[in-house]
Formats: sequence, structure tokens, C-alpha cells
Amino acid sequence: MSRVTLVLNRHDAPSETFQRSLAALLVDAGHEVTVHALQPDSLAAGSPTPVTWARTVGLPAVRSGSALQILGRLIAGPDRAVAVAAARARARFGINGRAVRAALVAGPILASRPEIVHLGFSGLAVSLRDATELLDDCRIIVSCRGTDELVRPILDPARAEALGPVLARADAVHVVCSAIGEVVARLGAEPERIAVIRPAVDLERWRRPADAPAPDRTRLVAVTRIHWAKGLEDLVAAMAVLHERRPELRLTIVGDGPHRDALRYRVHVAGLDEVVDLAGPATPDQVRAHVLAAGLFVSPSLCEGISNGVLEAMALGVPVVATAVGGMAEVITDGRDGWLVPPGRPDRLADAITSSLAAEDDLAAVAAAGRARVEQAFGLDRQATDLRTLYRRVAATPIQRPPRMQRDEKGNP
Repeated sequence: MSRVTLVLNRHDAPSETFQRSLAALLVDAGHEVTVHALQPDSLAAGSPTPVTWARTVGLPAVRSGSALQILGRLIAGPDRAVAVAAARARARFGINGRAVRAALVAGPILASRPEIVHLGFSGLAVSLRDATELLDDCRIIVSCRGTDELVRPILDPARAEALGPVLARADAVHVVCSAIGEVVARLGAEPERIAVIRPAVDLERWRRPADAPAPDRTRLVAVTRIHWAKGLEDLVAAMAVLHERRPELRLTIVGDGPHRDALRYRVHVAGLDEVVDLAGPATPDQVRAHVLAAGLFVSPSLCEGISNGVLEAMALGVPVVATAVGGMAEVITDGRDGWLVPPGRPDRLADAITSSLAAEDDLAAVAAAGRARVEQAFGLDRQATDLRTLYRRVAATPIQRPPRMQRDEKGNP
């Protein structure tokens, strides 16, 4: 088995759930795993699996005395990893701040002696591109999950240019849906190195209990991060339309995020303070309770790989109306196991919610089909099998780098 280092931003970030689950899976498969965070935060003490939790030493400023002291201590350290990284950085970038920063990030990663380094987001891979150029003797996997590939290159064309070389030099590119796979292939990823491994849910935990109360068909629920890309402004606009048609309908939005105040004010301006409840962040058990109580789950996102919230709702037997973005059409067949609407169209969203709630028999059939769809393609066992296959393939494949990336331990070409 392999020594694996999973690189993420923060150990305690909710968005890193996949990496923590992956760490447990890899340990169970016999790999030696280090989970390595770049930002200073609380370490994940008390992990139920024998994972090493590590953290990069921060660099306050290249020209500061403290930065030089940190660099000196690391270079003189017993594992010599930063010294190796510094030599490679000097050969690649010269003697400058860029080389220092690259070595300070790459060195602690090299200290875990990884054979495989898995970067949790392609945006993270872009920000660490200098450091990853120093990982000559490591196979590199990059995960691509949605926003970094579908949105940011459109808003910032320079991001597309930066993504290309990063994806091209990866030994494997993990994507959560085929739609993202097509995008990263256009950006520069080698098609034969792209692995589609979709999100998954615990089918037993997310199962409607036999004694659960009947769903309230007047209650809608959305579970998501409160960010402009999630389309919640469109959902509020749709609720304004729905309030005229069916004033008894209520919406609960579960989650938190940087745009919560803006959304709350939009709800107020629309006169929906008594209609839309911003419930805030919630534990998985609280999320489960909110979804079980609802008659319909709504995902109005403008950008999505595959929504875990949608999968969880379908697993609980709650019918879903979602926007047809990213990989959502790979999950839902419109009218069979859910409903799909175009993104950015509050009118179409309101119409879909109205028509779905009006057909009680269809709701029950769609809910049952949604559960069957998740059982068929989105269970943890299937995801685990696909991830193990990916790691076996990467471990067995010779490292392939552009000629300029191949250097000896002293950093010489």
C-alpha cells in the first residue's frame, strides 16, 4: 500500500468532509495517511482512524526576520525535507521570495514522505502550483468538484490559463460528475487520467424511518451554503410568486455562508419574513429532521457539481426540484425521480414547485424513484470501490512529468 498525504485548507472546514471521509477509507484499505492543512486552525484530535494530522508552518513575510528564522529551522530539521524542497526551489525559481514560499509549503508535505499527494480542490492546486512543482517523486491527484472549474474560469480567464498546466501535470484528476470531466478535459487534463467518482450518501442513515410523520406538503426546504452561486435569491423570488398562489407555503433554508445577511435583507424587502425561515447552520441530525419534515426539497443553484443535499433528500424519500446545472442531470431524470428547471429562472422554479405539489400521486412515485436512484448509483460502497480503484491505478502508474520537472534530490536537473 502507499503513503498518502491529503492536502486541504483547514482541518475543521465543513467543505473538507470528503477529505476526512477519504482519509478513513484509505486507512481501512491499508494506506498510511497524513491529512495536511495549510491554514492554522484546531487540529482534528480524536480521529477514530489512525490518521496523522499535520499543518504547514506559515510564512509571515518573505523579507521578515521571523520568516528567515522559520526557514532556517526547517532546513536544519532532522527530516531534511525542507532542505530538499529549498534546493529544488532554488534550481527551479532562483534565489527569491517565490522559491522560499514554495519550499516552505512543499517541505512539510515532503516530510510525510508521500508517494501520493491528493489536493482536495483544483483551486488549491492552482494556489500551490509552485510548491507542487517541487514534489518530483510524488504522484499527484487533483479533485475537481464544481465552482473552481465551472464558474471561476468564466469570471477570471486567467484562472483557466492557470488551471491548464496544473491539470495537465496531474497523475489523476478526480471529478464528481461527467460534466466537470468534459470541462477539465478542455482546460488541459489528459482524458485518460480523468476519473469520474460521484458523491455518495450513507443509505442507512439517510433512510426515512417507518414511523416518520407524513411530510408537510406546505413546507419546502433547501439545504446549502449561503453563497451567490447557490441561487437562493432566485428561490426567494420564486417564493414571492408562490406566496400569491399558495399563501400557506413556507420555506426553510438550512445553512450558513458569507451572503446570509444579504439574503436575509432580500427576504425582508420581498415581504417574506413570515414565509422564509433562515434556520442557520445545523448538525447532520438536524438537517435530517428538517428534510424529513418537508414536502419538497428545492435546489436553485446556479453552479453545482452534484449536490450532496439533493442526494440526501432523495435518499430520505423527499421529492426534489433542482436546477439543471453541472452534474445534476446525471442524478435526476426530469419527471421520473425529480424535476429539473433552468437556472436563473425564478418563474420556472415557481411553476415547477406549483405543479409538483399539485400532483399528490406523482409526488409519492417520484419520491420512491428518487430513493431507488440513489440506491442504484450513489451509495458509499460504490464510491469506496471507485476510490480504491483510482488509488491502485495511480500507485501502479509511473510518474509522468514534463522534462523540466525531473530533478535529483539536490534539486539539479
